[in-house]
Amino acid sequence: MLLAIDIGNSTVKVGFFENEELTTHFSLKCDPERTADEYAFLLKSLSGKEELEKISGVMIGSVVPSLTKTVKTAVSKLTCAPVYTVGPGIKTGFPLKIDDPRELGADLAANAAGAIEAIGFPALVADFGTATTLLVLDEKGAYRGGCFLPGIGMSLEALGGAELLPEIPAEQAPSPLGTNTGDCMRAGVLRGQAFSVIGFAKTYKAKLDLPQDTPLIITGGYAPLIHPCLPDGTVHIPLLTLKGLSSIYHFNKKARKINQNG
Repeated sequence: MLLAIDIGNSTVKVGFFENEELTTHFSLKCDPERTADEYAFLLKSLSGKEELEKISGVMIGSVVPSLTKTVKTAVSKLTCAPVYTVGPGIKTGFPLKIDDPRELGADLAANAAGAIEAIGFPALVADFGTATTLLVLDEKGAYRGGCFLPGIGMSLEALGGAELLPEIPAEQAPSPLGTNTGDCMRAGVLRGQAFSVIGFAKTYKAKLDLPQDTPLIITGGYAPLIHPCLPDGTVHIPLLTLKGLSSIYHFNKKARKINQNG
């Protein structure tokens, strides 16, 4: 059984995979003040005893370097299985046609791997989390780059910092034509994000000469809110990052077997 851990800016997502199928998952609040012992206690409390006993490998993807070592130490208290981290020395399973492959975030690598596993390529993947990220895979399955935007929650929080604007939660996007302050803010942020993603997707298709029906895949905590604002045919894949970590783990596992047999 594989234990996959996605360490993000807001949450730590945890998933157990058996035969490459996600069987159990849960989330923890990302808290840099927690110790390794505290993370180990939470992981043990929320996981089943049988799952912990069956762990044969661990794959961690992290965009919070200060937490990576803490979580790895916590995991080592629960299992003797080998622990791998997405980064140098780990193969993604797809070509990277960007300026410096070492800069590629673990979340982006996992989202790309998960998209290839689920849909194939070419593909566009938007992750609506703390930040909104958009990546593009070309017709040969190569990672070609993308863009980052302030996330939905981050954008609403920034607007709420203005003296005459209230702090409001992220809710279902209203009509583009807001008729009260809260709806104006939500319309601007949620629909503005949708328009941005649609515009970038159109630009990438033209720049890379991709088919017009290249699928747009969305994931992340805010994906359900923004999904209705996106074109028909948009594919929502919850927990794509965790699933991508599983894909990367198994790709490397097969590569290690080939090297050992070769």
